[in-house]
Amino acid sequence: MSYLPVELHCHTIHSDGDFTPESLQEAAVENGLSLIALTDHNTFSGTEELNADICPFIKGIEWTTYFGHMLVLGAKSFVDWRDAMPDNIDEKISAVKTADGTVGVAHPYQCGSPICTGGRWEFKVNNWENVDYIEIWHEGFSEGNTENDRATAMWTRLLDKGYHLAASYGRDWHRPSKVGLFGCTYLDFEGDVSEAAALKAIKQGRMVVSVGAKFAFTVSRSENIYNIGDTLPSGMAKLSFITDFSAREKYTQPNEIKYDSIKIVTNGGSTALEIPADQVVAEIELQKSHWYRAELWGTIDGNSHPIAITGPIYIK
Repeated sequence: MSYLPVELHCHTIHSDGDFTPESLQEAAVENGLSLIALTDHNTFSGTEELNADICPFIKGIEWTTYFGHMLVLGAKSFVDWRDAMPDNIDEKISAVKTADGTVGVAHPYQCGSPICTGGRWEFKVNNWENVDYIEIWHEGFSEGNTENDRATAMWTRLLDKGYHLAASYGRDWHRPSKVGLFGCTYLDFEGDVSEAAALKAIKQGRMVVSVGAKFAFTVSRSENIYNIGDTLPSGMAKLSFITDFSAREKYTQPNEIKYDSIKIVTNGGSTALEIPADQVVAEIELQKSHWYRAELWGTIDGNSHPIAITGPIYIK
């Protein structure tokens, strides 16, 4: 298990960003990121200028329509976004999956028309099994950014319906900025840091969103160990937490972040268990047909927030 920080939502001068592909990769290294996904609006052209010697990357695209934005990563063939409509989005997503791509819903509650026309998710998805993740945290963290709460609630409702969905943070990185508090997505890499390893982690649901701290957990039952994204039987289980409070401390300054507790959250967004933030082991009875995720809570400049949220485990 090797959770490393990545950014899966980036733009360059090939769409509406200020970065060149090379300067984006250099900025990623300066920000301590292990990998980026280049997701320019409706074009792959910038991916041809990326250099893996600077920073590993995923070739991606952000489908940018009047009905929502969708992140498509690692597709092995082109799927036309131009005729994507609310009523045919399942067909379009199926075509992306046939091309071995991963699918993420970008900023579902971004302000829509007229400021960010098309930014709010209005596609009518019926087959959520083909969606890999939802961008539940977007842009910088502030008291005025309420879209994150609504996106997290949307994710929770879909988990309650039985869908297996991971969550991501998207900086929606367009240009250099030294102002603001930005997070990352942690991916669980197996082996080398590469596009293939990153896409595998996304498809397995081994994703964590965080303002900074590295945070994850495993589940032990009898002789078996399960990771985030796995499905396991109900019954008593031991949870083991991996928490590194200082992992990205230098990138969160001058904001003051304090860590208070770990909450195990389950169906309906209810808290099944709450323990101190520095506790490393806990026991819990996992209920049939439930999902469970871990949330690391604390304060940012004195205001209470979830600091990190893991993807769920699923109970048969």
